[in-house]
Amino acid sequence: MKRFLFWLKYAVKNSQSRLLLGLTLLIFIMFLSLGLTSYFVAKDILKNEMAGSELTWLKIDKDVTDEMIKAMDKTAIQVILDPSTTDFLQSTKEEYNKITNTINFLNAVSYSQNIESIYIYDMDKQSVAASNPIGYVSNIELFTDQEWIADLNQINGMVVKARMDKRTNEALISLFRPILLSARKKGILVINVPLKDFFSNPVYLDNEVPRSRYVFDAEGSPILVKEQLGLSTEEVAAVVQQGNLGSASAQTANWKEHIVYALKSDYTGWSFVIVLPEQILFKRMYWIRDVVLLLSVLIALFSVIMICMINFQMLQPIRRMRKLLIPFEKSYQEPELLDLQNLMTKILNDHSHMFKQIKTTIPEIRKRFLEDVLVEQTDHVELYQKWKDHFSEWQNGPAYISVISIDNYMAWSANYNKSDLHLMLFALGNIVEECLNPDFRMVMIQHGREGLCLLVQPLRDWDQEQFLESLDRIIAEVNIYIKMFISIGLSDPVQHTHHLPQAYRQALGALAQRLYQGYGHTHTVNKQENHAVGEFDNTLIQGIVQAVHSGEERHVWSATNALFDAAETGEFPPLTVIAALENLQIALEQTAEKFGKSVAGAMRAYTKNPKINSMDLADLRKHFNASLACLLLAIREQSTSKNSQVIHQMIAYMQQHLQDNIGVKDIADAVQLSLYQANQLFKQETDHTVYEYISKLRIESSERLLADTDYKVFEIAEMVGYQNENSFIRAFRNVKGMTPGKYREWLKRGNQRG
Repeated sequence: MKRFLFWLKYAVKNSQSRLLLGLTLLIFIMFLSLGLTSYFVAKDILKNEMAGSELTWLKIDKDVTDEMIKAMDKTAIQVILDPSTTDFLQSTKEEYNKITNTINFLNAVSYSQNIESIYIYDMDKQSVAASNPIGYVSNIELFTDQEWIADLNQINGMVVKARMDKRTNEALISLFRPILLSARKKGILVINVPLKDFFSNPVYLDNEVPRSRYVFDAEGSPILVKEQLGLSTEEVAAVVQQGNLGSASAQTANWKEHIVYALKSDYTGWSFVIVLPEQILFKRMYWIRDVVLLLSVLIALFSVIMICMINFQMLQPIRRMRKLLIPFEKSYQEPELLDLQNLMTKILNDHSHMFKQIKTTIPEIRKRFLEDVLVEQTDHVELYQKWKDHFSEWQNGPAYISVISIDNYMAWSANYNKSDLHLMLFALGNIVEECLNPDFRMVMIQHGREGLCLLVQPLRDWDQEQFLESLDRIIAEVNIYIKMFISIGLSDPVQHTHHLPQAYRQALGALAQRLYQGYGHTHTVNKQENHAVGEFDNTLIQGIVQAVHSGEERHVWSATNALFDAAETGEFPPLTVIAALENLQIALEQTAEKFGKSVAGAMRAYTKNPKINSMDLADLRKHFNASLACLLLAIREQSTSKNSQVIHQMIAYMQQHLQDNIGVKDIADAVQLSLYQANQLFKQETDHTVYEYISKLRIESSERLLADTDYKVFEIAEMVGYQNENSFIRAFRNVKGMTPGKYREWLKRGNQRG
């Protein structure tokens, strides 16, 4: 013990030992600081990355749910506006035909929309018309599912609730809407969708990371609970309510060693929540932290042991330095110098490796920054902080947003397969980079399928004209080397990061000038023409669609020419014209689908990948002329084919029932047409009315019977479908100019002469 105390006292007093101890502590602190800093930085980055992906999932959940509810509301409005709904609310309980029509309509709607059930509640008569299997309930007291009746006064607009159906004991998502007649609430419409079907979309499925998912309504009541972590739903709801979530905002909170992500829908007021276990997410991070701490402690212990060994063996590490500085001191023995170079070299190498990794990830981080600018999902404060962190050398000088787009992408892409398209876009990016380096700083990402988006900053004081020359050089070299025509939209210079989203919109607006100015140009904001501000006349588009539906081809072409003539005047902003033409494209696609699969298939070449915003007006006119011509031809062929089949069916029915007392009504019913439709279609295809044609068949049949048989006239009249002999004689005389008896005599005289 005394020996140990003596050694300890000596080690403390010895300057060399103190120096080694100081170096040991310094290395220990450096290693520990570096490790812990790496741990916390990596953990923060992982949290941020997790937040981005999880909030994206929540936004998908929210958007899918909102779209489903919007579809339900669209169906509700369709049912409310249908005449059968009004007939039911204005009918009496004895008007069964109106009630039946309403129920049949509700059955059709619920079947086509995958809806569990639809109710129409008449508040005056307190009766219910519903889809099968409920049907009509004359007294609401007999209706099993009626607990929602107590909330009638609260239903003044669209109301969506999660509830239980006592009739089937099944969880439902129900949409309620009032039905107004003469400005008075006359009834209530209820659309029910099973909860399990409502949340059956693949976005609600879990991945390999165990997580709990919740959906709460505006009052905080749970609608969907997928619990995998053993958490209390009430506690999760309390955390979400305390978060004070605003419109389309999200909050991340650590709570009982879990991370909570929440997003609120503006449309429904529902809150979408994901809870992740922190222990599982950061399990490897904790392992790295523990390893760093353990290594630091081991290094400290190792250093202490080395100090003990050095003091025990009377080693003096800095003796060589002393020997060089004080050459006359020769009284001490030469110990071996303790070489710290290897350890310091390792630390420096580790630091260099980490710096290289950070430098490698900077381009990807900058690309994500530009993506955030395009989608405008980041507020000004966060945008500025990311700019400050990842664009430190960009702090001085203005920046530009530029959008590069392939001209007439539909025609160009038709010459390449999918892999070649990616290769060509990669080649385009290489040419852009070669033309702008080394005079510009640049971040480049893909913009849709047809182009690129650039964040650019000149390295020296360049005016905009010099920048435009560089962009024109890109257009020329792309055309030379990869035979591609492109157009470029350029924003105004941006001095502050919160103006970047606006600059992106400016670049898109400038690029839209391609509509009027054609292909292969660079377009800037100050070169845009002063178009009148206003919406494009959508009545022209409606006229085209209505003419296509009615089959009036002359009106289709006149309306199409009027549409493009109005666009070519240049009186409208190009983005407004492009939006109107995109609406026309969608309307034509929907029209083709309504007319059937064969028509939709004929339109596939014009709907597969139109990219209307990449064409100029001349190509757009050609595109729509060709697609309209194809659509009209397909509709005409389909219509002609169907009409011929119906006419053949009508004639076959006449021939099969010629001896029966059938009329036009019987023939029309046989092909499921009305009297008017049957006569109009038959007249259009044969130039005869149905009555004229069946009379013609009967007279021709009676001629054969008069010539080839000895049946009496009244017998022949019955055989060809006439009720009495006089009617037959009158009809025969009107056609042949003589009675049946005289016609038979005339035939006999002719045979005798022959």
